[in-house]
Amino acid sequence: MQKGHQVVVAISVASFIIGMLLVSNQVAMAKGNFAKIVISGGRLTSEIEVTDPSLLGFFSFSDFPNAHAQKPKVSGGYVITRYGQNDDGTFRAWDRLHYYPTATGSGGYVFYDGLINGQSEYDREWYTASPEGEMAFRRILAANISNASISTILPNVVLVGLAGIATVIVGVATIKRRRFSGVHLS
Repeated sequence: MQKGHQVVVAISVASFIIGMLLVSNQVAMAKGNFAKIVISGGRLTSEIEVTDPSLLGFFSFSDFPNAHAQKPKVSGGYVITRYGQNDDGTFRAWDRLHYYPTATGSGGYVFYDGLINGQSEYDREWYTASPEGEMAFRRILAANISNASISTILPNVVLVGLAGIATVIVGVATIKRRRFSGVHLS
């Protein structure tokens, strides 16, 4: 075999191996688990980062190929960006979807925006939410909305309570002062 031919074969084999590694990494990511998701919008006052395993699977929110839906009449959805983790520990946004829970707690909808740097057969389509994904999402959401609500309401409750206590103290002091000064309220 000639030296030039050996170099071509070696480069071809190396290119094939590198290509297969890149493709297998993307295929594994597409069908595997994500490292985290970030949720924003809806009733959240700020975005939240979630690493709950029940929401990290590719099909956690919907069984995409089997759950097509007509465009529903929905509003107030949540933006969900799903992230993979690089070998160096950094995160990369993989895909994005919008999740629309229903008021009844079942039968939510998913609009799959698509891959961040690519495309798939699921892009820009509506799907029904999976019952498991709906339950897990509501649990995460309830914990974060409750905490946000308490943190914004509690200071107001404390201020109203302190104002009430101050009013009672001033009222008691005024009554005692009038009694000691000989002024009768009748």
